[in-house]
Amino acid sequence: MSDSGAPIPNDSDPTSRGGTTTKSRTPSRANIVKSSSRAASRVSLRAGASGVDLRPGSNADRDLGKRAKSKASIRGAAESEDEGAGTGGNGAGGEDTGATTAGPANPPAGIFPLFLTTMTQDLFKVRVGEDVTAEKPIKMIPKADILSDLQARLAIGDFYPAKQAILDFPGEEFLLHYDAEFKYGQNFYLCVDMDAMDAILRPVMEEVPPDTAAEVKRPASRKKWESLGSEKEVESDWVVKNRDLINVRVSRRRRHFGARCKFGDRDAHDGFLECRPFKDPNYDISRMEISEGVQAVPSLVEAAVQTAWFRPLNFAVQYEPITMSSQEKDAIMQSDEIEDFVQAVSIRFEKALQQNSIVNIFQDDYQELGEEDVTLEQGPHTYLQEYQSFTDLKHSKDRCISCVDWHPTIKGVVAISCTERMTFDERVEKGLFFKSRKSLILVWSFHDPIHPQLILEAPEDVQCFQFNPHDPSIIAGGCINGQIVLWDISEYTDKLKTSRKPGRSDTSTDEDVNSLSGTEERERVTDTSVLHWVAVSSIEFSHRSGITDIQWLPRNMELSHTGEILEKGEHGHRELVTTSVDGQVAFWDTRYKKDFKALDLVWRPFLRVPLSAMDNTFDYSLTKISIRRVLADKGTATTDPTQSDALTEVKPETFSSKFFCSTEEGDLIYADWVAEKASEEKASRVEHAFSYHFGPMSDLHRSPFFPDILLSVGGWSCHIWREGVTGGSLLSSAPTSSYVICGRWSPTRPGVFYISKADGTIEVWDLLDRSHSASSVQNISGSAISYLAVRQYPGKSLTHNQFIAAGDDEGTLHILEVPRNLTKPSKNEKAFVRAFFDREVRRLGYVRGRKEYRIKEQARYEQIALEAAAAKGAKKEAEAAVAPTSAGAGPPGSAHSKSTVGGNIMMSEEEEEKAEQEYLKMEHNFLELEGLLPPAAT
Repeated sequence: MSDSGAPIPNDSDPTSRGGTTTKSRTPSRANIVKSSSRAASRVSLRAGASGVDLRPGSNADRDLGKRAKSKASIRGAAESEDEGAGTGGNGAGGEDTGATTAGPANPPAGIFPLFLTTMTQDLFKVRVGEDVTAEKPIKMIPKADILSDLQARLAIGDFYPAKQAILDFPGEEFLLHYDAEFKYGQNFYLCVDMDAMDAILRPVMEEVPPDTAAEVKRPASRKKWESLGSEKEVESDWVVKNRDLINVRVSRRRRHFGARCKFGDRDAHDGFLECRPFKDPNYDISRMEISEGVQAVPSLVEAAVQTAWFRPLNFAVQYEPITMSSQEKDAIMQSDEIEDFVQAVSIRFEKALQQNSIVNIFQDDYQELGEEDVTLEQGPHTYLQEYQSFTDLKHSKDRCISCVDWHPTIKGVVAISCTERMTFDERVEKGLFFKSRKSLILVWSFHDPIHPQLILEAPEDVQCFQFNPHDPSIIAGGCINGQIVLWDISEYTDKLKTSRKPGRSDTSTDEDVNSLSGTEERERVTDTSVLHWVAVSSIEFSHRSGITDIQWLPRNMELSHTGEILEKGEHGHRELVTTSVDGQVAFWDTRYKKDFKALDLVWRPFLRVPLSAMDNTFDYSLTKISIRRVLADKGTATTDPTQSDALTEVKPETFSSKFFCSTEEGDLIYADWVAEKASEEKASRVEHAFSYHFGPMSDLHRSPFFPDILLSVGGWSCHIWREGVTGGSLLSSAPTSSYVICGRWSPTRPGVFYISKADGTIEVWDLLDRSHSASSVQNISGSAISYLAVRQYPGKSLTHNQFIAAGDDEGTLHILEVPRNLTKPSKNEKAFVRAFFDREVRRLGYVRGRKEYRIKEQARYEQIALEAAAAKGAKKEAEAAVAPTSAGAGPPGSAHSKSTVGGNIMMSEEEEEKAEQEYLKMEHNFLELEGLLPPAAT
């Protein structure tokens, strides 16, 4: 008999083994073994990935048995959960009913049950069914990640109930176990004790006693086979030979062996005889049907594998280099063996060195095989994809992004400047000293899209700024009041290089985190370093109006205090140039004092260049400046024009003191900052002015592939110019429905540039695809795109790591990933684009020649008309002076007048025919130069 209150036998008691014949103990032993085997099987499935040994008799098996017993005692059931697993069915059934209706078991010491939501599972990569399963339930989580989650989400985090236990845990990693059967009432439980973790990861393994092994597996006894008549059925299916075998002999003459085969051609119908089947009624074959049965059963094999799990550890090895004395080195170098070795391998070394100098072994040959036509691709992969977006609700929301600049050396770091969206009248109305928010520059990183990495304070709104390309820790910015500001971020360079924002500062301890309240903890996590400026220029010697553009000069382009370029300048990167609405271009030198702090409030420009109209009637309002630079490489362009300085020595004559400037009047002016001594002091520095924009020019960008090609943007159109060509723009876009704001050339494709508009769209122009309109137009934001900055990060190929930073008027920075067809240049694209620009230059020359010819032709026609009028007046005077013989004088006079007029008409027809011949000759020469004549005409 079995009773629910019967004592549970002990595994170590010899009376409870399989050999005991007592009937009263049999049900209890069977139920206990059944319950223990169930618990062991569940844990073995969970610990299979970690290599835990759960064989019968081990300490882990005994622990599971004790836990099962304690679980049954807590629920009020003294026996196992099995329904009908042995005798005493009523008692067993009562036990199973109690097991199914009882609540979850109490967790042992060191185990903390937790319920993790789907968001937390995705955050820590413990998704049920993917990262953790019932077979592999264990996941190691770093303690730092859990602490970061506690500090970020506080009481709403799933790990908050175990906060104190997590802080007290001495290890660096937690063991998170997936509870598929909700053993402790939750879907996961966390090991907050090292003993509990070691019990699961490294259980003590013991050998199985021989009695238990004999009890588990018993050898099968052999029995004598008894025939029941099945062999007769098998013998009936045997194939018995009931006739003699036929012997066939195949032979061949010996002379035919090895003979050459002769093949010939013939028609398929020759030698072909069709034999169609037919039924012969006189011949019939009766077939005997045989009933056969086949059964295929796969062979079952039982196997078990036990693998030991080893925890990864960090190791360090310290070894000393092999050192030899000078006597040993001399002996080796003077030995015959080293001489023979050098003579043996010298030829191969020379061949390898020659090969390395001739052939580029790192070149990808597959990219040189051919280029597909990527400009005609269609689909979502041909458009700009938004990679990330940055906005700060406190500092940048509802403010206009006036400038964007990428960090020259650190990947994924970009800075923006934000200004108030107010017009000049609104600023005057609110007052000079009115500031609703601080003027800041925010430095963002791809690794933290929520909080800026660094904030730079400024005295006024920063309209433009730029990193120093040779010393990225120095940032120069231009304010709306005309002052220049300098920042030094060298102390925060290591922070910008980190790939992940830490959850807390390095100096904080566990006690400090535990003592912080929820508000203080949140402020500590989201705290961003704020940096004050190092130096600001003197307000008296600065610009009289807002600064619109600022650029660092190239390293080898060092200017003297008179504006002349030094022959061996090496400190050009310490000088910068600024433009302002006051109509002046100013050059600044950071070496004005010994250090940056000494420049504060005393810094002044060493050269000023006022730009006024060519007739000195008014001063221009400058918006952008473009200085010609030297490309660092002939084959490729740099990522940013500010970084295109040549690394080698550059001759000073390669630089020029002439530059382009865009104005608010819509004019593109070409000027020289070096004034001629012989000229008057108040003479204008402007050499040419082009009025093609019907509105203020907002941007001016020079091509990174062609130093003499510029892109101007303003009003409702954009234009492409060439330095030295005064006939007009090479390419002009059609007027658009919205205002165009910014334009940038592609750093990897010579024929691609981007245009931002006030309606929040970006136009992509590909000159190889079409030149009369944009290749694609894509909507990026609901507000105007105020600034564009393109960045190409170096990599194995040019088809990756190109981004566009687009800032809008709402204070949001959009990071766009450029697709492959807009980054990978086609074969000979640079030559094609250069030929396109040259053809446009010749077209402008042809149009200018036609205009000059038409002007001369019009003057000739006017002269002929004047001569005809004078002749007609002289004729009338002659007629009035003749005697009044009205009857006979009239007709001769008429005839004479007609001949005179006729003579003049014949002369004009000859000149017109001659002019037409000259025009046809000029047109033929132009078509022949462009290669547009048909073969017959040439």
